[in-house]
Amino acid sequence: MKKDIFQTICSQVFDSLKENEQLTVYLEGENSQYFRFNDSKLRQSGIIEDYAVTISLFSGKKSLQSSTTLSSDIKSSVSNLTNEINALRDPLSLIPENDFTCFPDPLESLDIVKSGQLPKREEILEALMDTISSDNLTGVWTSGKIFRACNTSEGTNHWFEKDSFIFDFSLIDTQENMVKVLFPGSNWDKNKFVAAFHEASEKLKLMNKPKMELKPGKYRVWFEPNAVADFVDMFNWNGVSESSFRNGSSCLLKLRNSDTRLSNLFSLNESFSSLSTAPFNSRGEVSEDVAIIQNGILSNTLVNAKTALEYKISSNFAEEPNSWGMGEYMRSPHMEAGDIDNEERLEKLGTGIFISNIHYLNWSDTLGGRITGLTRYACYWVEDGKLVAPIKTMRFDDSFYNFFGSNLEGVGKEVLARPVIETYDGRNPGETTCPGILVKDFELTL
Repeated sequence: MKKDIFQTICSQVFDSLKENEQLTVYLEGENSQYFRFNDSKLRQSGIIEDYAVTISLFSGKKSLQSSTTLSSDIKSSVSNLTNEINALRDPLSLIPENDFTCFPDPLESLDIVKSGQLPKREEILEALMDTISSDNLTGVWTSGKIFRACNTSEGTNHWFEKDSFIFDFSLIDTQENMVKVLFPGSNWDKNKFVAAFHEASEKLKLMNKPKMELKPGKYRVWFEPNAVADFVDMFNWNGVSESSFRNGSSCLLKLRNSDTRLSNLFSLNESFSSLSTAPFNSRGEVSEDVAIIQNGILSNTLVNAKTALEYKISSNFAEEPNSWGMGEYMRSPHMEAGDIDNEERLEKLGTGIFISNIHYLNWSDTLGGRITGLTRYACYWVEDGKLVAPIKTMRFDDSFYNFFGSNLEGVGKEVLARPVIETYDGRNPGETTCPGILVKDFELTL
């Protein structure tokens, strides 16, 4: 969808509003090419063009929302949105006023287009099939444009457009050992892909060795950036949200209510400087960078408009609750880097575990910061700075007050920007940027 089409649709819809009504229209869209591979063969392909919108109708201190879809057919889309507004009017008149409801103030409009160099459809298949035939590969390629936009009846007109691709795949051997690779970007480079594929292929060969079965206990561990990103993303569930602090459910409560702090090597920000995702939220409010944890000390939380009104504090324009029930979550978290070079990570680890990926994470004790989960894919036992053998899958249960706190010994110099790969509600432009970390006494339980 083009920006001028969306703005024309919104302008005509705003003309239909009554005197006491205000409206926001938030667009989440994509125009994407998908390829699904299994056994290194193309099994499915398709193009998805989808534009989902959420409209919020306001009348004083009342508001209701509705979701639908748009197309590039202006007349049809205007009619669709107008019907949605008409369906909201009667129930809106019946609900009570809410002192924590307010229409967003008008802001200077943003127009952000992050262009890349994406391969053409035939180039994608040629580049991939030439390389992946040497190993058994299963995965999904996604590429194309991602859109975010928000227009309000008070004159705010934001537009965000991004070119990107993700190749999310696993290499699998005859023993069903797997190495997972996430290869994302905005500018396609076949040479970089071939290098990433061959690196994964070499890791898979090492997985053919007999797996070591570790006993439960505490181990020295190097976590790769993808694993660290999984830990950081847990802070979106009862973590950095100011409302979760206020209702007593935040995992970070100890940082505010006691002398507890994390390691001075750990700093976490909400950063929009890379423009990897839209800096405006679904209300059209523009968020600045937020320093959340600085050198182990809690500096700020994420606060949306409702929480700000409820507790009489300032908003930093965090997001409203999404379809998953998360509100005031990080859209572009960035953990600051340290001083361990990639070439030094095994040497710094010495003897311990090299963990590439983790999964099935959940809180085992939210207030205590304890996270449980499983090691996954290419995880190895390391002795004297050398990979020795793969390990059997292990369950861990440890607190981030330990592995981001007193047990954090070092942080990697290089950071990895891991995009959001979930597509339940469509492609998401957000990403989590993290380095690897070196931890002592990490607790494996089963």
